[in-house]
Amino acid sequence: MVSDVDAPKQVNSLSELVDHASAALGPVVVHDPAGPNECLLRSGELVVLPVDAPTVRKRLRGVYSHEEIASGAIRVHLKASERARVAEIAAEVGATPNHVHLACPIMIGTSRPVIGERLPDLLGEGTVALLDTPLDAPHGALVAGVLRHHGASVRPFPVLGASGFGDDLTLAAALRATRDLPVVLVASGTYSFDDLCPPVLAGCGGNVVAAAGNGGSGRPWWPAALPSVTAVGASASFSGHGPWVDVVASGVDVPAAVGDSQLLCTGTSFAAALHAATLVPVP
Repeated sequence: MVSDVDAPKQVNSLSELVDHASAALGPVVVHDPAGPNECLLRSGELVVLPVDAPTVRKRLRGVYSHEEIASGAIRVHLKASERARVAEIAAEVGATPNHVHLACPIMIGTSRPVIGERLPDLLGEGTVALLDTPLDAPHGALVAGVLRHHGASVRPFPVLGASGFGDDLTLAAALRATRDLPVVLVASGTYSFDDLCPPVLAGCGGNVVAAAGNGGSGRPWWPAALPSVTAVGASASFSGHGPWVDVVASGVDVPAAVGDSQLLCTGTSFAAALHAATLVPVP
């Protein structure tokens, strides 16, 4: 049976990825294109922790227009003439850019219908807090389908738009809101401009399971690479890898139940969902 949920879109170039991200979030810039620290940043936005705000404000005089209070942090907007220099200014003043987090476009997320096969029965019950797209969007629907097929119920916390893009501040707020829940799954992530964890994400608790990314790289993928987070890679060449990966699970043809359809999904998002489903408490 063919699912009524479309497979996540494939993106074939960096410029296409930027176009999709900009359509979803507003202007996006590429830091270090084709270089070792390549990543996507929200244009002209800095993230400042409250403890650092007085010092950063002094250093930013003349280059920022206004700021907004975010959950646990401050979002600083640079003047239009300075927005393209967001990474450079962040390094100068002791702030961080607001990194773009990705699910569908860069996280592969392929799926195909199962025809003439019977998937194993569901086992056990439990709840996973899913920090992803809404469940009526392709990526979230497929990740939730893996969880449900493997016995978990799903409590959604949308941190990405339907097209699969979010940012540091949105994810950080959701991580704080779910810190007391038993299992939290983050099936998206980001590279950072300096390969260090964005400070606003550094408080992730030990209840978080996160996908290691589909870049086939040893670069840390955040928040998965945090020591307090269980990073799940896939047993495939596209998976993120390195000493920060804690678990390797099957990430190819992972069974998912979406509505009345049965699908097989490929990507580290689904490897992470497979592992998260084994951690939920069974009543």
